[in-house]
Amino acid sequence: MASHHPEPPGSGTARPESTQVTPQAGEHASVSLTSRLRVRDVMSRKVSTLHASEALPLEELLKKFRHVRHLPVIGANSRLVGMVTRMDVLEEALVLGRDRWVRVRDLLSCPVESISEDEGLPVAARAMRRAQVHSLPVVDESRRMVGILTDGDLLSAMAGEHLSVPGDPWELPVDMLMTHEPYALGPDATLEEAAGVLIDADVRHLPVVDEDERLVGILSERDLRERLGGGAREWPRAARQVLETRLGEVMTPDPISLRSGEPVAQALEIFTDERVGAIPVVEEEGRLLGILSYIDLLRWLRERSEEAREREGGEPPSPH
Repeated sequence: MASHHPEPPGSGTARPESTQVTPQAGEHASVSLTSRLRVRDVMSRKVSTLHASEALPLEELLKKFRHVRHLPVIGANSRLVGMVTRMDVLEEALVLGRDRWVRVRDLLSCPVESISEDEGLPVAARAMRRAQVHSLPVVDESRRMVGILTDGDLLSAMAGEHLSVPGDPWELPVDMLMTHEPYALGPDATLEEAAGVLIDADVRHLPVVDEDERLVGILSERDLRERLGGGAREWPRAARQVLETRLGEVMTPDPISLRSGEPVAQALEIFTDERVGAIPVVEEEGRLLGILSYIDLLRWLRERSEEAREREGGEPPSPH
């Protein structure tokens, strides 16, 4: 997937002062809607993290950074305490060797930029620009980490609103609910690599993309269980010949997908009619943008229900 690099200061293109741009239909409504959205409305809630008290072999830490450049570090009660980058781990491994164990707290960089889940999107965009980063950990009022906000989340919020201004909540673009920049592998990757991603990232579906990041297939946890047997703990002990099977041989090719900007109602129809667990979201050329799971949809429905009760002054039902 695309990597994140800070933008150099002043990299934007200035518009000549004499140029006047006429807003397109729906553009004013889009800006108005964006101003009402909060970080919690568009952030990605599935976040891989490290715990400050963990002690791990450097070799295992290196594997965690095969698909990401940085991981937030949490402490007691899931409070954000710092960030570990791929270079932090690489430098330590080069000095100490891959077999040495290290404590995560000895690697983390402090302080770390974060943003409140209650902040507006314009504030978030300015914070990213000021810090020259492409993502920000999201925290609640207790600094408990609740998600991560990427520039992709912000762009999809804007793009989705241009396509559909939701008066009816079911017309909300799927971009607003999906996980942006999901983990993905190529068709030549092995089942062993796929198992590692699913275990490390704690996800159940893995999109498969070609060299241009166009969606060509999808692999599910169920597919791995059928090939490798048992649960995740048993996967590493599967036969070497099976572990080296290429994803192109076992993936579901040309999976059902959604276009960026399509409404949540369309996703619901696919989930109920096709009985799939997750739907990749692609742009017009077929390049992967995100993935929407039925859990994402259920979480959104629950949050809407709770917000409605709060507006009406009611108490949410007890989970017991």
